[in-house]
Amino acid sequence: MSERTALVTLAVGRSFAERWHARCAPNWQAYADRHGYDVVCLEEPLDRSPRAAARSPAWQKCLVLGQPFAQDYDRVVWVDADVLFNPAAPAITAGVPVDRVGAVDEYAAPSRAEHQRVLAKLYEHWDAVGEPFVRNVTARDYYAVWGLEPRFDEVVQTGVMVLSPPHHRELLEEVHARCDDRGPGLNYEMRPLSWHLLDAGVVHWIDPRFNSLWGCYKALHHPFLLNHPAHPDLADAVTRALHDVHALHFAGSVPDMAQARDEPPRARPARPPGPPPAGRTRAPVALAVFARPDLTALVLDAVRAARPSSVLVFADAPRAGVEGEAERCAEVRAVVESADLGCEVRAEWAEEHLGVSRRVCSGLDWVFAQAEEAILLEDDCLPDATFFPFCDELLERHRDDQRVMAISGGDFRYREGPAKASYRFSRYPLIWGWATWRRAWTLHDPSLAAWPGLRDGGWPAQTFPDPHAAAYWMHLFEQAYRGDATWDYGWLLTCLRHGGLAAHPTSNLVSNLGFRDDATTTSIADSHRSPFAAVPTARLGFPLRHPERVEADEDDDAFLEDVMFSGNLRRAFARLRRLGRAREAGGA
Repeated sequence: MSERTALVTLAVGRSFAERWHARCAPNWQAYADRHGYDVVCLEEPLDRSPRAAARSPAWQKCLVLGQPFAQDYDRVVWVDADVLFNPAAPAITAGVPVDRVGAVDEYAAPSRAEHQRVLAKLYEHWDAVGEPFVRNVTARDYYAVWGLEPRFDEVVQTGVMVLSPPHHRELLEEVHARCDDRGPGLNYEMRPLSWHLLDAGVVHWIDPRFNSLWGCYKALHHPFLLNHPAHPDLADAVTRALHDVHALHFAGSVPDMAQARDEPPRARPARPPGPPPAGRTRAPVALAVFARPDLTALVLDAVRAARPSSVLVFADAPRAGVEGEAERCAEVRAVVESADLGCEVRAEWAEEHLGVSRRVCSGLDWVFAQAEEAILLEDDCLPDATFFPFCDELLERHRDDQRVMAISGGDFRYREGPAKASYRFSRYPLIWGWATWRRAWTLHDPSLAAWPGLRDGGWPAQTFPDPHAAAYWMHLFEQAYRGDATWDYGWLLTCLRHGGLAAHPTSNLVSNLGFRDDATTTSIADSHRSPFAAVPTARLGFPLRHPERVEADEDDDAFLEDVMFSGNLRRAFARLRRLGRAREAGGA
């Protein structure tokens, strides 16, 4: 006799029940039909006591296994009422022993390293915008703040659990009877229930994709939504997430759930059409390093796997008086000199400290004095394997096209290019992993000598019709002209002045890992201003599909201007205006 399984949830109250029936019921039923499950939505409280009324209804999931209907099932899959399933997902019960609780470890989703990056990004963002939250950097912190003994390194995400009535009813009901809410923002039943499940040794970890938190997925894959939650691309982002995981959990983000569409997302396919071409990377790879030996070693491993024709390394000297920096620079040099990259390696080590802008520019001058073209990385920019053949092919394809001045490895939109091309053209040359030619770099104006004439001649308003954008770039270029900005503003101004275009892939091919305490131009404290820190990479499919026309994608450039550049200034002004109106209303 086959097992009987039910997907079970609780939607108490008219608004919750209506939302579940409208949004979740058809989605759950499609998934349940595929695997022979039943669907049960409980719409009345299981505990009507004053104690139950005084705390979150989330506690009542602990009582589900004792309900009469549950005795008809071998398995009860508890699912919070703010979860949607990917209808193509496999059976959640497969491989879970009947006497164990199948669950996702929240602190290992999608992986332990990525979860830590997500937490750092979200905490910095919430700090910046004044959003209250409880800081739980580790699983042990998670339990300690609730007053539980911090002896577990995992956290059961109780929004989705595979349960068995005869095996787990007593444990869950005991948690319900013995534990209570402890302060706002402490996840209600989840902390004690997770702790007691782990203490009982009954947990069987399942694929993290069965309980993928939308807030975490968003921070990793669509970080522009952190600063722009109502962006027009929200529906595409939610739909793409739903098709990328097995079950998408909208904990704390219920309004976003309504954006999910039943049809496939309009973004590129999750699995690109083919592998990258085999063989060596034809173009030289240039690498800027400084004082981060661990990141340098990571990037060198990626470069080694690409098998380039040659590697050109340049480095700044340590700053005087910075404790430990000379030793870290020496360690970086040792890492470079001991690396077996399978090709010729040339290096230029600065004799005195020049600073980021001067050293990058002098280093690239040195690179292009000996190479007609190059693929360029900094020591915190970790590339996907397909970054190198992407750059290689476009360096050759557009070598003599004066309109194209750069090839960028970053993509922060996760959408197809025109006519489903593998890349699009932009007027913004993103430099977290990029490539260019000597013919373009010789146009570079590092001192922004042309800026005063452009500024006084009205160029900003002509180039950026939106007044916020014009004011934003005028301020930044003025700062750069006065020597108070990084080198890439001079490069951007050069490209804009010459009408240059940069190719942007439709998969993010480079992840910037440099937002940490030992950075010189970015840091952990800056990460809330750049939610694009540590965005995961994704493989680009080959053969490449080229755009029909070499022209800027205006829609994509508007997106970049909005979410990476002046849109943040516009939103800041809007927030200030709202605060001013609120104060005036309060004073009245």
